[in-house]
Amino acid sequence: MTAALEPPYGERDASGMAGRIDAQPEQIEEALERGAREPWPVPAQPPALLAVGAMGGSAIAADLTAALHRDRLPRPLLVVRDYRWPACVGADALALLCSYSGNTEETLALFAEAVRRKVPMLALATGGRLAEECRARGIGCGSLAGGSPPRAAVFWSWVPITRLLHALGWIPDPAPAWREAAAALRSGARALGPAVAESANAAKRAARALLGRALFVYAGAETLGPIAARWRTQINENAKLLAHSALVPELNHNEIVGWERPGTLHRPSAVLILRDREDAPEVARRLTLTAEYARRQGAEVHEISSGDGGRLARMASLVQWGDYLSLYLALLSGVDPTPIASIDEFKRRLADSRT
Repeated sequence: MTAALEPPYGERDASGMAGRIDAQPEQIEEALERGAREPWPVPAQPPALLAVGAMGGSAIAADLTAALHRDRLPRPLLVVRDYRWPACVGADALALLCSYSGNTEETLALFAEAVRRKVPMLALATGGRLAEECRARGIGCGSLAGGSPPRAAVFWSWVPITRLLHALGWIPDPAPAWREAAAALRSGARALGPAVAESANAAKRAARALLGRALFVYAGAETLGPIAARWRTQINENAKLLAHSALVPELNHNEIVGWERPGTLHRPSAVLILRDREDAPEVARRLTLTAEYARRQGAEVHEISSGDGGRLARMASLVQWGDYLSLYLALLSGVDPTPIASIDEFKRRLADSRT
């Protein structure tokens, strides 16, 4: 598909990350169809809270869900990225264990601890040990489509987590909003996808301008906090570049001082400001002033808006925007976005350290 595209966007993507990003609307539709076939078996007793145990792309899907329904959830949604649950996760909670591979070390540790604590559980995986443990114990385990790097499967995880909230009676049916989001992503692919020339492609132009700069992603905490984190981690994993994210208003109480002395950064820097129409007026003003301050200190500033549509469609569109940006940063840098050699090596060394 990419062989005929303009250089370098038709090269260096040997593992097909571009095609996976292009296929995000189909991910949503497939997840909705799978969900209709596999309804969540929720507990008869409403849980006091939902605790999601996950790492990486699975965890960000839960963060996105929490942000999406932040003003509607009647009970807490807690995301735990660790080996142990906090004390509040007890027998009156519901634990959702999410691992794309089904073999994530931290998630399996949380599963074992939930068994010991007698916490009601559900799971979400393509297979692996997590699915095996669920089958052996009669625990409901939603199935995910396989064959993808976890970070490229975010919508496969995000859709079923929203479906679980609906099954618990916490939110309305999310399917109509997801169908709107799928349509928005198709429109986004027509504007930002690899087949669109750089002269007409805002994500490609941004990648060209950002290449070689230290990247800082800033957004409002309430609305787009998880999306800023998603942009950072996609730049890390796809482009193999360090990036940083922070949120207003908190960053205006500490991090902004780090910009006080021009020239102290090791190389030129750029700030990416993410905006949404639901940003509170106070947050919008803080983002504007933060951008102005960083620009005065010598940083290049780019502002990206979530655009039109419902809340879910806008959030999904910004996720897509960041995914394409990270892809183009990788291709312009001459690296294949899919392999993650550093993580693979770290896992090997971690395993060796236990022997």
